[in-house]
Amino acid sequence: MEMKKLLGGAMVMAMVLAGCSSASDELLDFYNAFQETVEVEKEIEDVNAEFEELEGEKAELQGSLKNATKKELGEISDSLVENTDKRIEQLDQEVAIMGESRSRMEASTQYIEEISDESNRKQAQSLIDAMEERYMSHGEMIGSYKSVLNSEKDIFAYLGEEEVSQDEVDERLNSLSKEYEEVQKNAETFSKRTEQVNALKKEIETIIEGE
Repeated sequence: MEMKKLLGGAMVMAMVLAGCSSASDELLDFYNAFQETVEVEKEIEDVNAEFEELEGEKAELQGSLKNATKKELGEISDSLVENTDKRIEQLDQEVAIMGESRSRMEASTQYIEEISDESNRKQAQSLIDAMEERYMSHGEMIGSYKSVLNSEKDIFAYLGEEEVSQDEVDERLNSLSKEYEEVQKNAETFSKRTEQVNALKKEIETIIEGE
């Protein structure tokens, strides 16, 4: 009789442990799939490095405008327009990478349905919801940045025209400054969304490690 009680207790304990292991594994499966978004987004580092290089080139070209002759001004104008086109291409590459990241994120959602623990399932869904907001804010940030670059491109092209008015240049630069403010605001929002995602990821890691 005592042996049966011991065996029965052992079986219950085994079932409880199996349940804990299963709950942890289910959340871990989701988390591992979600982590593929992080791997994809690492490619943005190379894009940003190229963008920064182009920004440095732009600064040098702008510095040479001050003492440029009329002929040189036209050549510098063309170079600045070309530089801006390249920077826009880099932003397009970043958008493509984020699109792939989003595809990986959407693929990870299939694992949420398999999470039996309600609390863990809600935690996983919260991460997905936060990531959706992050993708949205990234799109707004890039959209406003491309708007700025297109405005820059117009100014650079204008500098190469036969007749250039300083008042017109100043007016366009003032308008550009306002557009940059929008970019800054959107960039701050994207940064906050990223922090929220990282915090939720950390919470899930803690749950997995604790179980």
